Amino acid sequence: MAAILIVEEDGVLARQMVRTLRQAGHLPTLASTAQAALREAGEQPDVIVLDLELLDVRGEELLARLESHPETAHIPVLAITWQREAALHQKEVGRVADVLRKPLSGVQLREAVDSIVATQGQPTAEALRRDRQQQGNLIRRLLVEGSDPLVLHIARRVCADRTGARSSNRAEALTWADIADWGRREGLLDVEQARLIRRVPLTNALRAQESTA
Repeated sequence: MAAILIVEEDGVLARQMVRTLRQAGHLPTLASTAQAALREAGEQPDVIVLDLELLDVRGEELLARLESHPETAHIPVLAITWQREAALHQKEVGRVADVLRKPLSGVQLREAVDSIVATQGQPTAEALRRDRQQQGNLIRRLLVEGSDPLVLHIARRVCADRTGARSSNRAEALTWADIADWGRREGLLDVEQARLIRRVPLTNALRAQESTA
């Protein structure tokens, strides 16, 4: 699972891309303007899917802005364009991991994103341990400070995980992936919070916390 920022002003195409990437197990976020893209990129997604023909800012200019900020300069970009040959100068090519021509199929998009994500490398054992610890801390904080609907979903999931098949809440509980997607759509979780909740099972997070206590 990876956090994917889709920068696309065509609403129909954007929704299709979101559906494709969500079905592939990723966590997509939409931005329809360059300003929104820069704001969302600050959340440091794993990949940015960028339409080079935005109306408000040229794709090359947006690439340059992303490159100029240390917190976004490292994020790989999948460029999409109507042009037969992407109009990228040589200095911009290094910032782009791949280029796809429109109209693109769901298979093309999924394979390109998966390929880019795969090249980023697998997380180390230390990174996984840190994720589990951060997830445990996050869930505990959300149970205390989160909105009532979010607290309800998390509490049901925790109960189901602890009691297994014996839990009467098991059938009602959303999966951690569902909670992450729902919380992000409702604006109750940011990209990093959704990533932590979705990626690591809570039971493992609790074990990791107890072993390091």
